[in-house]
Amino acid sequence: MNVRLSRPLLAVAVSGALLAGGALGASPAFASDPRDSTAAAHAALGDEPAGDDPSTPPVVEPTTPEPSGEPSEPPASEDPAPDPTEPTTPAPDPTTEPTTDPSAPTPDPDPTTPDPGPVSPSPSPDPLDVTAPVGRFSLSATSLWIGQRVTLTQGAISDDTSGPDQISRVVSWGDGTSSTLYAGQAPVKKQYTRNGRYTITVTLRDAAGNTGKAAASSNTVSVTTPGKFKLDKYSVWPGQTFKFTISNVPAGTTKIWLNTGDGYNGAVSGRNQSVTGVYYHHKNGGLVRGKVTIRATFYNKNGASSSFYAAQLTVKKDSWKPTLKVKKPSKANRLKSWKYATGTVKDKGAGVPYVFVWATRINGNAVYCFTPRKTWKRVYSEEEYNNCAPVAVKPSKGKWSLRLKGLKKGTLYIDARAFDWGDNGSKWASVSSKITRS
Repeated sequence: MNVRLSRPLLAVAVSGALLAGGALGASPAFASDPRDSTAAAHAALGDEPAGDDPSTPPVVEPTTPEPSGEPSEPPASEDPAPDPTEPTTPAPDPTTEPTTDPSAPTPDPDPTTPDPGPVSPSPSPDPLDVTAPVGRFSLSATSLWIGQRVTLTQGAISDDTSGPDQISRVVSWGDGTSSTLYAGQAPVKKQYTRNGRYTITVTLRDAAGNTGKAAASSNTVSVTTPGKFKLDKYSVWPGQTFKFTISNVPAGTTKIWLNTGDGYNGAVSGRNQSVTGVYYHHKNGGLVRGKVTIRATFYNKNGASSSFYAAQLTVKKDSWKPTLKVKKPSKANRLKSWKYATGTVKDKGAGVPYVFVWATRINGNAVYCFTPRKTWKRVYSEEEYNNCAPVAVKPSKGKWSLRLKGLKKGTLYIDARAFDWGDNGSKWASVSSKITRS
């Protein structure tokens, strides 16, 4: 059915319903309207016309009702009351369809539209930070000995925009190493293990990437090894003395610690001097042989240097045993011939420091030992006798002698043995004589 023909009929029907009943929903005549046109209109409102292009919007006819000889009421809704046999949902009103093709282009705005006014300018960006941070640091010393430590202390560090925690601090120690510091960090120490002159720099970097160098009254450290050393001999026998001379000792040296390589280490005063040394046994046992290194450690207000090489010598090996003799007097039975026990000793190597002499007098059943205190002591058992200690006698020019003070008549026994500095022992040497006369 054509929409253009059914619309006026619908308007007349609606108008008639209003005149006849006063209200569309209350008119029994409209509710039971038997006209085909009403049914057709109702069907048209619920279904699209067959054959129409669904993409073309329907043309809406005016809804003004036909003139009537009777006074007309204001037009009521153009939608007819639903057929009681149909669902009560009202059909869509064709008058609500758009009258403008939605695909039509939007017209350009009127060129005469008034100017909205000046546009507010955008906020200006913050100016770029191009200023590097500044600061200071200080060093505890500018002259050190090898192995000593310098202390670096941070001073005030500031920047125009970055806070202290935003400023990085990197210390270059001048020897290829570096350290990163943080704000408020305690002083840091650096040890130098090689002689040289080292330049210390502290690089500051703010949050914007600007870098600067912290200033210091002095940023260089000179590292040296103190003292000079000399030996009067570079090859010695065990027990042979030598001189070790220390010179060029810097002012302010408080002491010098010497490590002699045998465990018998010790300190000497902090001045130029010569000390006498000798090698025999290691402190923990065993004969000293071969190359021995002497090391020194110097002390001053900056602490201790490292232990460094001072000198080296060689302790020779002694393979010879000493030879020892005890001399028997020509008148051995006379007491006055035994005022001294005497003899000789020889050694090809290191030499003999002492001859050990045991003197024993037996008179009947009484046995006496000559003690290291140079007195005679009676012993009453083999155990006591075996515990009798010898007297150590220092030889001179190959000869030795021991005064036998307090000797009396009886049978005298003199036994002796010698050991050289190489711990080589001689054979036993012994003499005896029965003293019967003064």
